Amino acid sequence: MKTKSLFTFLIMLTALRCAWVAMQGIAPQEAYFWMCSERMAPAFFDGPAGTACWVKAFELFCLHPLGAARIAWPVLALAASGLAWLLARNIYDKTVEAWCVVAMNALPVFNREAMTVGPAMPALVFVLAGLLMARLAWDGRRIFWGASAACFALAISFRYEALLVPAGMIIATLASHRHRNKVDFAGLALIVFISALALWGPMSWNASLEWVPVAGGTLRTAWSFHPIGFAQRLWDFSREFSAPAGLVLLAGLGWMASEARHHVRARFLLAACAPAWLWWLYCSLRGEDASAAAFLGMVPAVIFVLAACRKFAGASSAASAIVMIALLATGFAQWRSYQERAVWPIVATEFQAATRNLPPGNKDLFLIAESQDLASVLGYYLGASRKSPAPAVFIPESPNISSQFSLWPSYAEFVKSTAVADEYFTEQKGINPFIGRPALYIGADLPQTIKGAFATASPLRQIKLPDGRTLTIFLCLDYQTLPL
Repeated sequence: MKTKSLFTFLIMLTALRCAWVAMQGIAPQEAYFWMCSERMAPAFFDGPAGTACWVKAFELFCLHPLGAARIAWPVLALAASGLAWLLARNIYDKTVEAWCVVAMNALPVFNREAMTVGPAMPALVFVLAGLLMARLAWDGRRIFWGASAACFALAISFRYEALLVPAGMIIATLASHRHRNKVDFAGLALIVFISALALWGPMSWNASLEWVPVAGGTLRTAWSFHPIGFAQRLWDFSREFSAPAGLVLLAGLGWMASEARHHVRARFLLAACAPAWLWWLYCSLRGEDASAAAFLGMVPAVIFVLAACRKFAGASSAASAIVMIALLATGFAQWRSYQERAVWPIVATEFQAATRNLPPGNKDLFLIAESQDLASVLGYYLGASRKSPAPAVFIPESPNISSQFSLWPSYAEFVKSTAVADEYFTEQKGINPFIGRPALYIGADLPQTIKGAFATASPLRQIKLPDGRTLTIFLCLDYQTLPL
């Protein structure tokens, strides 16, 4: 495929993605990052603050922050494709570079991240840029170590898993010391220093909350195996990469490890992606989701598989069949995403109607949703206040910190006050401004935390969703906090 034809295809694909994004409604993940951008912090429960900063940047240019950011994600996918093309071109030849771009743009996971605001796509862009700069530095051009370090640091500001890529590069460089005339220890030290600098803010924020975001638990749980969770992770992997492409990539990783002992190019690609894939395997065995690591290690694996298989007869036909199956899986996934997003405006409209048709005397209410996704979307459509540190829609109170909503101000918290609400319960050094107020709760069912905190809770309105589910809006009166 000629270079001009390839980039014409990419530009047309980017235009199609932008149009598809403009047609779709807001996803819960996108509404959540919009809420984070309005309540900036060094990091968030889900990861670094890079995505929230990106959304916030569009507001500084007088653009609709979320709408403009959504259109930017297909452009980021175009940049990732261009960087993958340059990386494959630098390591192999034109045949591999063209097939690499086509293959990665066919994968369902790449198309999902290309059309949904999130940290994975910008992290991939900077990881690929860092790998390209590191490749040039490996060839003796020392000046590119600084650019590589900067790119890796930017990737880390979006996903913690991006740290696995420079870690692999450093380990491979040090391991090959006896096979090389000179190792640029100053360049490696620069990568370590700038990566540590990028992690300083998020790690300080996490330390203030007394937790570590990436850890295996205790010594006993760190090596636990969960068969059901592992099977679920494999199923998710086959859906995200499509089953044939996923099997080929996993087989290619073993092949790459074998070839890395004899070939420098395979060694570089293995160093670029092995830590990320090993982390994905480790987390999958424990039943945890680590799809971001697999996504960041995807391109080097694709490049090697395409380069290694081209010498076999029928490789082009097999690659075409795998790409077509991946495209079909992508189309099905995007159609499901379109249908799921169409539900949220219906829910928001019904919820707004319920707030307008309340009985007299129930206007000073607050809003609660059953999940983070539902609270994020409703907060976006209801126009959350940008001045308030609290979200427009809360989630039910819980002793467990399960999302960023648990760290934002909640209706169950007490604020400082010199007055004591009850002389017999002096452990609360303040007052709760929500006591005595009504609330609207929306969810599939009424949880015990809502029943126990309100005097009464009665169904107000039911919402029939197109997929057959039913959400109920409850009017909850006289909030008194949960009993001790």
